[in-house]
Amino acid sequence: MKRSHTPSALVLVAALGTIAGTANAVDPMPVNQDGPVDFIPTLKVSQGYDDNIEEAPDDKKSSNVTKVAPTFLLRAQERANRYQLRYTPTFQRYSHDSDDNRVNHFATATSRLTLNARNRVNLGLNARRNQATLSDTNRDFDESEGDINERYTLDGTYTFGARGAKGQIELDGSYVWNRYSNNLVGGSNNRSEEYDSPRAGATFLWRVAPRTQLLIEGRYADFDYTWSGSDLNSTNLSALVGARWQATAKTSGSVRVGQEDKDFDDAGKEDTDVTRWQAQVNWRPAPHSRVRLNTANSLEEGSQTESTSSGENTIEQTTYGLSWDYDWDGQVSSNVAYRFRDKDYIGGGSDGRNDELHTVSVGVSYSFRRWLDFGVETRFKDNDSSLDGANYDRNTYFLTATLSL
Repeated sequence: MKRSHTPSALVLVAALGTIAGTANAVDPMPVNQDGPVDFIPTLKVSQGYDDNIEEAPDDKKSSNVTKVAPTFLLRAQERANRYQLRYTPTFQRYSHDSDDNRVNHFATATSRLTLNARNRVNLGLNARRNQATLSDTNRDFDESEGDINERYTLDGTYTFGARGAKGQIELDGSYVWNRYSNNLVGGSNNRSEEYDSPRAGATFLWRVAPRTQLLIEGRYADFDYTWSGSDLNSTNLSALVGARWQATAKTSGSVRVGQEDKDFDDAGKEDTDVTRWQAQVNWRPAPHSRVRLNTANSLEEGSQTESTSSGENTIEQTTYGLSWDYDWDGQVSSNVAYRFRDKDYIGGGSDGRNDELHTVSVGVSYSFRRWLDFGVETRFKDNDSSLDGANYDRNTYFLTATLSL
């Protein structure tokens, strides 16, 4: 198969050193802005270059890439209640090989209901179908395409207590259907990762200052695997304490810390517990400058081969992120971001494996018209794994145009 070469325009992009994550300045106009329901279509077109489309450690395959991502948004408001339906298909075309072409889908429906001053309800349903890049497991078993994950989530949150009340209670629940549409038998054995997961949580908030609330939170998640050969059925319980605050108009954030326990139904599997945390700090040193810091640590689900001798029971995942958005003037804005993800594999044949992924992204956006933005996006990824076949680096460079009515 023939490899693509980097076009001269993209060489210039690389020299400029700009990358993904820009904030669009497009101000879309609804099709029927005087109607009861707003319909807002937008379109993002990206043309670029990917130097390692399969995230392979060796024998890298590069390609020119075209992405077309229309977004269709329906929104309505009735008094204080808000409703929204959004659908975004993403078409990706690779000049290297048409077999790599794909279409990913993401749809979400949400409603925010204010019943009265003390009672509020948020409801949501989202669905996604995403084809991942080839993984080390796909390559080990000569699978021709990355795993296609289909995930559906139904969730709701009920809040009791006025917005400025001394105390508030938040109750939330959700149900997750996790499925795959390829690589199900043998090789990746993706049927081992299909599960149903009911979840629930409760948070009590206590206002200790006009802009600060302390919180106590409990969370429950059950994982019921559909494959008869799986022994990963388990229950996760978490208890956390923390705070939310908006100290000034410039600074806001939240922090939670506690413990998460995973108890397996199979007595032969060792239960796991980790320190769980989640924190986010937003800082706006000037009206045109925004900084965000976030970090989290929690348990992720494992996987199994058909013999159950490989795979992992669970994964402890730690993330750190830092981003900076800056508006240079009324037309030009930029974004710089860094993300670090650390994955420790626990149990099974992968016990002791560690992956450290570093991602740096930068972008520049130019607002040419109210309805049209041009941008430059690049992203640099480097994965350092204790498994030789999982080490890789990947760089992408894109020119973008975002259009609306």
